[in-house]
Amino acid sequence: MARSSRSSLSAVLLLAALSYVFSSLSFASFSAAPRLHTSAQRTQGLSRVIRRARGGEESEKLAVGDIVSALCPDDSQWYPGTIEKINDDSTYCIKWDDPEGGPETHDVPPDGIRKIVIFKDYKVGEQVEAIFPDDGYWYPAEVTKVGDVFTVKWEDPDGGPETSEVDPKDMKYPPIPYDKLEVGQKYQGTVKSVLDFGAFVDIGADTDGLLHISRISQERIENIYDVLSEGQQVDVWIAGKREDEGKYGLTMVEGLTDGPARRPPADLTPFADLPSDEWFTGVVVRTAPFGAFVTVTLEDGLAADGLVHVSKIKEGFVDNVDDELSAGQEVKVRIESVDLDSNRMSLSMREGFGGGGGGGFREPVDLTAFESIAPDTWVNGKVARLAPFGAFVTVTAEGKSADGLVHITQIRDGFVESVEDELSVGQEVEVRIESVDVDSGKMSLSMKQPE
Repeated sequence: MARSSRSSLSAVLLLAALSYVFSSLSFASFSAAPRLHTSAQRTQGLSRVIRRARGGEESEKLAVGDIVSALCPDDSQWYPGTIEKINDDSTYCIKWDDPEGGPETHDVPPDGIRKIVIFKDYKVGEQVEAIFPDDGYWYPAEVTKVGDVFTVKWEDPDGGPETSEVDPKDMKYPPIPYDKLEVGQKYQGTVKSVLDFGAFVDIGADTDGLLHISRISQERIENIYDVLSEGQQVDVWIAGKREDEGKYGLTMVEGLTDGPARRPPADLTPFADLPSDEWFTGVVVRTAPFGAFVTVTLEDGLAADGLVHVSKIKEGFVDNVDDELSAGQEVKVRIESVDLDSNRMSLSMREGFGGGGGGGFREPVDLTAFESIAPDTWVNGKVARLAPFGAFVTVTAEGKSADGLVHITQIRDGFVESVEDELSVGQEVEVRIESVDVDSGKMSLSMKQPE
């Protein structure tokens, strides 16, 4: 399928999503369509401890006729389709739902397919959102009859039919509003993506939550991929909320939350006598205008958070902490001081005695495997983290993986106002390697066509 064709499909899907938003705001213009819930009505039924699937969940068993999401070999993007046949070479022939002028089918290997299992366990009386058959838009309704096909009663038919028969694939639970998420609340979620520093989990809210590797277990996790995988069902608790950004963190350890009343302060005694010139590996937990909080873990598994003040991130002036660091990033730090009375630990990413321009805190990554890749060659990658100036993407060559920077100007043609409007963590993208600096361990990537 041609890259331009798939881009057109993405645009169509975006327009469809916008149409849904606008239809929700101007529902009165559809005389035969049911109206939306009020804010109070939309929150009904959200007190359930466990949120089930919102219309579909992933499974590994594949058969002819399965509805799936598959990786298109033409542009390495995921699109909906149906398995038409199983080939002799163990690949699957996928028939795309909307080829948009491109090939109607592609042969895709098993690791490029995610089966979508339609959720059918809705109960009579439950509040759902369903597609109104006459206009194709989502509206709130109540389940009145269950079966292979469900009957729903629209909240406000506004002159249209009061009930409709709806296929379960056209139903979902309403997303949990952000303001209804409470720290300490338990949910059942589905792992959507796994990265070195943690996993993003869908609990049925408007956005996915971050489950940091340090919050998976009370024991130290050496390899997150041994514990979690995409599509896995997990029990999680809300660990904390960042109200200003609309983001939230998760934990698989009950009580391990951001609130001081729920999370006892760490014992800093083991850190007090450590030499200030020794380097430790840490993970950025969160950033603030004045610096970054980093979790430091000792060899015996003891871990505690310390502050890297903005002046200690690197040599020279740092205008914006978020331009230098992001949550989940692995860094090298020194322990400068420990105050046991106030239970505070000060960290630094700079050399102790002014040493060589701040470069000593991070060992350059070996990028020799990427040097020989031509700049017009497309490579599959996955977005590892976002920053205001671009996105760090993990790519693999000769069995070795490394992160490179897609600068904001290299995401696409034209002006990009916000990186987060274009990309998200865990998203699979196709990039070109524009330059490799082996000495500094830096690699520049681009998502734009070569000039």
